[in-house]
Amino acid sequence: MKTKYLAIVAVALALVACDKNNDDFNIDNTKDTPITIASAGVAELTTRVITDGKLVGTSDSHATMSVFVTGGTADKYNATNLKWEHDGTSWNSETNVLYEGASSTQKIYACSPYTTVTDNNITVTATDQTDWLVATATNLTSSAANLTMTHALTKLKLELSYGSEVAEEDRTTKRVDVWDMYRTGNLNIANNTWSELSKTAYIVSMINNEALVIPMNNCTSFPIIITMEDARVFKTTINCPVIGTDANGENIYGLAPGTQYNIALQIGQDKVTLGSITASPWGYAAGGVLETE
Repeated sequence: MKTKYLAIVAVALALVACDKNNDDFNIDNTKDTPITIASAGVAELTTRVITDGKLVGTSDSHATMSVFVTGGTADKYNATNLKWEHDGTSWNSETNVLYEGASSTQKIYACSPYTTVTDNNITVTATDQTDWLVATATNLTSSAANLTMTHALTKLKLELSYGSEVAEEDRTTKRVDVWDMYRTGNLNIANNTWSELSKTAYIVSMINNEALVIPMNNCTSFPIIITMEDARVFKTTINCPVIGTDANGENIYGLAPGTQYNIALQIGQDKVTLGSITASPWGYAAGGVLETE
């Protein structure tokens, strides 16, 4: 009887050990691992500033981003306006935020460059001509986050040509101004939407025949004024393209975010002729190949 009793005890201990091993096996090994940014999409492909094949910010500083992590059950699983910096090879932060594991309800979103963010909003001013990049809120499914950055603004690119009657010495522009743009607006980086838009016939001056402007949902047309070095002034009106339809199926005209509009204009001796207006994705090349424009 004693031998039988010992055998039963041994079996019971074996079952307990087996259950313990199963518990160990079911432990979530991803829980409390530091969140890393594996990639940031267009932020690493943008033509903004690439030096010796490395991503840098303006004035040779490192590219930066503001990162938010929400939905965690404790402070260590959340982050507010955490600064991440690109060292030329990868994204890094001085502060760790932890991934809550397979049961995580965490979301991550970001904007670049790093800036002050209030209630998920940044104030954008057209004169700054800052190329704001936004990764909207997405669920974290592992500790390695792959952000998809998009351009929040619209790029206008003027493609100038000249009539044969215009002498070579008369083919120099002094300035190109785009009228009736938004001066300022609040950009929500969590969902890439705009509010508090201020439009008072504001003028944005092009640099090298390019300008970044705040997107417009209801725009029928806008003027472009070209001033030549010899003081001649040309004005033309650009009709806004269709960017979608409303609930009634009616066309919505405007300037879409993350889009480059190529505007062809020919300058003659005493007039300017509008050519084609084409839209194309701005600043992104598939397969990690840098796109030059």
